[in-house]
Amino acid sequence: MVRKTAGYHRKTRHKLRRWRRTPPATVSRMIQIFNVGDRVVIDIHPSVQRGRPHPRFNGLIGVVVGKQGLAYYVRVRDGKSYKTLLVLPIHLKKVA
Repeated sequence: MVRKTAGYHRKTRHKLRRWRRTPPATVSRMIQIFNVGDRVVIDIHPSVQRGRPHPRFNGLIGVVVGKQGLAYYVRVRDGKSYKTLLVLPIHLKKVA
């Protein structure tokens, strides 16, 4: 009997697919600058695996609470609790 896999990208066939109209990873999106307190949307860019949060956080709005190297700490509400994620800027968008 084959054991079911439970990997990090499990059940994300459509969520992490790059659609035809999705622009490729651009340098301007990779070097975005956010300040502490900025509200951001987690928008996973499928062609960049590095610095990607778990797919369940895709589309959630969070607040930037810190920085580590090139990545940002983003505080996201997950049910009744809060989670702090370390995310690269290519996977983030500012909330207008």
